[in-house]
Amino acid sequence: MKTYDKDCCRMKSTTGYCPKPLESITSYISKKWTMSIIITIGNFGSLRFNDLLGRIEGATAKIISQRLKELEEEDILIRRSFNELPPRVEYSLTKKGQKLTKVLLPLINWAEDKNK
Repeated sequence: MKTYDKDCCRMKSTTGYCPKPLESITSYISKKWTMSIIITIGNFGSLRFNDLLGRIEGATAKIISQRLKELEEEDILIRRSFNELPPRVEYSLTKKGQKLTKVLLPLINWAEDKNK
């Protein structure tokens, strides 16, 4: 992740915000289905792969699988395997993922209001 001097941000005024920190997350958060995965897992606490896939209309198993791996690498979610037959795997949000969910909720509310 790039670091920057927030006092030298040329994109903000003395009373504004610097958007540079967002650049570090846009590479994964802007990908299709990522926000849906984060919010859906956050809504249910933890979900198995097929449960998640069934709740996100239009998403394919391949894309969901890719996004889950990316989000796990970014420490947004955790993949928990259970030692039982048949094998069971569940996905849940990390603390970082829970914090992200809280900041996405106002965006969801804004989008709902915009479409009214």
